[in-house]
Amino acid sequence: MSTTKPINRKEKGSTIERVLRILSFISEHEGQYDQNELAEAMDLPKLATAKLLAQLKDLGILRENMLRKVIAGPEFRQMALAVLRNKVFESQRLKVLERLSALIGETCGISVPNGIEMLYFERVQTNWPLQISLPVGSSVPLAATASGKLYLATLPDSVRRVILDNIALEVFTEHTLVDKVQLEQELAAIRELGYGRDNGEFIDGMAAVSVPIARDGLLLGFLFCHSPVVRHSLLDLETFVPLMQEAADEIMAMMLTGD
Repeated sequence: MSTTKPINRKEKGSTIERVLRILSFISEHEGQYDQNELAEAMDLPKLATAKLLAQLKDLGILRENMLRKVIAGPEFRQMALAVLRNKVFESQRLKVLERLSALIGETCGISVPNGIEMLYFERVQTNWPLQISLPVGSSVPLAATASGKLYLATLPDSVRRVILDNIALEVFTEHTLVDKVQLEQELAAIRELGYGRDNGEFIDGMAAVSVPIARDGLLLGFLFCHSPVVRHSLLDLETFVPLMQEAADEIMAMMLTGD
């Protein structure tokens, strides 16, 4: 009489399936788990997980941050950006941004986290003679921009504190927040509001607001709008946040479904 060995869930799945599961999990929980915590959370054997993580780190797909938490590595981030830059997705996003920019009358775009900076990923420029031009591909600071502050506000407290303790809070204008207590208070307010704001902190005379492009814990990036304050003050731009949130939801739905 033969006996069948009970299936151990931790032994199920090929190596490639485990790698894909790990990458998907990291995408949704970046910076929340160290190596052992990751194995526990995913119900995977610790030794096998450690070997896979070591290989992925050697390839630059994953890495550990200053808290020894597992996060996306440079190769993984470049891969994600390459998917976002796919012409099909790009044309769909630009249509939404064009419509939003026409409704607001100001420049709208998308920025994504890139290490300790934000990457100015995509934009639709307004046609006003007075422009604030930040080329696509520019890196902008976390702590002085609407999208960067919103990103910081959404991070776990421990991760945010490590970042703020290890980046230079550079002065860009007289309004830039360089006192960490004041900055943390501003981030708490942004977390409560659900959108980011910049009142001349990065570029003198420019106001900006930003909303997340996210769903069910999955963050794609941030949709922003900025304007010279002679046309729209920060209070003016804040009235457009509901329109921006609708556009962000539309972009996220397109990226998830491919339609």
